[in-house]
Amino acid sequence: MGSNADHAGTNKIGGAYSTASTYKRTAADEVADTNLFKENLARAAFEDWPNEAGFEGLTEHRGPVELRVKGNIPAWAAGSLYRTGPGACTVEDTKTGTFHILHWFDGLAHTHRFDILAPEGDSSADNGAVRVVYSSRLQSDTFIKQIKDGGRMASKSFAQRSDPCVGMFGKFMAMFYRRGQLHTNVGVTINVNMPGFQDVAQANQTSSQGHRAGASNLFIGTDTDLFAQADPSTMEVTRYVHQAALHPELTGPSAPAHGMRDPETGDYFSFNLELGASPTCRVFQVSAATGKTTILARFQSKPAYIHSFFLSKNYVIICIPVSHYQWNGAKIIWEGTLLDAIAPFDKSEKCCWFIVDRHHGKGVIAQFTSPAAFFFTRPTRSKMMTLATLFRNNKAREFWCDSSKNSDLIGELVRYRFPSSDFHAFQDNQAELPSPEVVLKVKTPHIGDLPTINDGYACRQHRYTYSLVCRGLSTLYDGIAKVDCETKDVLIWSGPRGHSPGEAIFVPRPSTEMGEPTDEDDGVLLSVVLDGVNKTSYLLCLDAKTMAEVGRAECEFAIALNLHGQHVKGRGFGL
Repeated sequence: MGSNADHAGTNKIGGAYSTASTYKRTAADEVADTNLFKENLARAAFEDWPNEAGFEGLTEHRGPVELRVKGNIPAWAAGSLYRTGPGACTVEDTKTGTFHILHWFDGLAHTHRFDILAPEGDSSADNGAVRVVYSSRLQSDTFIKQIKDGGRMASKSFAQRSDPCVGMFGKFMAMFYRRGQLHTNVGVTINVNMPGFQDVAQANQTSSQGHRAGASNLFIGTDTDLFAQADPSTMEVTRYVHQAALHPELTGPSAPAHGMRDPETGDYFSFNLELGASPTCRVFQVSAATGKTTILARFQSKPAYIHSFFLSKNYVIICIPVSHYQWNGAKIIWEGTLLDAIAPFDKSEKCCWFIVDRHHGKGVIAQFTSPAAFFFTRPTRSKMMTLATLFRNNKAREFWCDSSKNSDLIGELVRYRFPSSDFHAFQDNQAELPSPEVVLKVKTPHIGDLPTINDGYACRQHRYTYSLVCRGLSTLYDGIAKVDCETKDVLIWSGPRGHSPGEAIFVPRPSTEMGEPTDEDDGVLLSVVLDGVNKTSYLLCLDAKTMAEVGRAECEFAIALNLHGQHVKGRGFGL
């Protein structure tokens, strides 16, 4: 583990690491590291960090492809790691030539599976006998056909604008054309063993390997009310299903990409947002035991882009961030993109929090406000995810080196405490809403994007958060950070130059033979890392306690820089 001084010096001379390392920082280093982040951007350090291979020339590998394992991936991590997200960003042979997708989040949906195979009867050993095989599936055939036939995206996108040559009449017609157009490029979140869709999930229960890995069904989500149902083994999309299949009231077009699961009951929680003259949010629960869907609350608020929300043992907590849709959401249809429909960020506005009762049918029992924020990523950072600014070119330099723009890239991890006394005092018509207490703040680059935790600690206070950080060495991510939310100490895994990690998924070590629980951070992190220099990828396995590498499984090709994933425990596989 390198010293703090060595780390700071390395970054200042360019950050061109030749080997991976892990180092520790503390709260006392936060200001210096934030300033160093700005300095690295100002001098365009990212020009020495290639990641183009994560977007170009990507192909599917229906496999299974045997990967070369180095080190010791623990046998108790056996199972399947699913990953999904955008892949290739061009469509050839359209009626207007090559169609270029301009924003990372609009790339062609591509789902991946890493099967970690351990010897039968040896699921607790660390003996180097683990195998890893890989397969993947492109899932945008219908979407690609739409583009080839029309030369453009017919359905709404995250950020892909319409042809600027389309006039007012063309936009008016597109507004109505998009309204009924099914969006078939679904690839943001993985949902395994989803309750409530039993009637449509039966077709998925034919895959022997899927069963062995513990996945009876697989639903891929995005920032709408739509799921893509896929076979857990082949990852082929078999159909699309809306939230309305769960409950007839869930007819709104907008929903968070991230639903929440109760780790004890397996119940699924989410909400549906109806746009229009009276925007209405409907919060619902799907019982894992019965498959029944219950509406927990209905409330009206400004419609906004909401990527995720929060869950505790007793409450569903929804924050309406300052990412409000213009025209009560109608501008999504007019623009055809979510990003362009969001009003400019207004620091004078406030986030509005709704606390929803889970158990007693009381609906919204409290409201709070907090300072303006956008907790997916700030609008400026969303615009940064255009391919023009992710690649090493003049556009990237114009954006990243401009301090008036990169100041918006300094995010924060904030932990709030909501006083229960305000729950009891809550009145629907109260003029001034209380604010929660801030109990923790951690800034970039000690915290980053795509944060994860030990899922066993969902619905209760957790101590450790894992996220992808950017220290200004890359236009995307250049490290994996573990934040101790009690001490604010940070452990950062840093790969060699050009090694860009993906979301880190926590896999816990099994409890002891006596049934005693392991520590919160006793497990491994699995991350798919792009080696942008050699244009290959590997599955990285880190000890979550120390953030040191324990093993990896190497591919001979590059894998798309995906968004989210889920690990499904297996029972062990015969060699």
